[in-house]
Amino acid sequence: MAFRAARNVGLRLGGGRRSIATASAKKHDDWATLKAELAPVYMVCGMVAMAVAIGSHTAFQQLARSPTVHINKKRRESMPEVSDPDRTFNSATKFIDGSFLRKLSHIQDNNPTLHDPSHPNPFTTPRTAHTLKTVGVHPSSR
Repeated sequence: MAFRAARNVGLRLGGGRRSIATASAKKHDDWATLKAELAPVYMVCGMVAMAVAIGSHTAFQQLARSPTVHINKKRRESMPEVSDPDRTFNSATKFIDGSFLRKLSHIQDNNPTLHDPSHPNPFTTPRTAHTLKTVGVHPSSR
């Protein structure tokens, strides 16, 4: 019955056998239009994936490489900065070198025209630590 009504409307509008436009798309365009319609969704999914990757890397960085986190119970009970400064210094170096966001912030820094020795680049300058061993006191021999 709906087809008869559509045919009658088509005949009244001035034609014999004219084709009537439908709301459905062609069969070969369905996949292309679906991909185009979902492009914003894909972009949001990509941004969420990037945020999850940066967040998981930061969590790993804070839990695994932080010089203040100690898994060993003996190191938790003592002050490792005093008793074992070499291990603490190496842990701090790994922490600074492995930080993704620190590297990203130094990429975005403005390159000054004059050399500023008070703010050196932490990734290119060697790090030195002034510990008890460097001044001649060995805390482990006590």
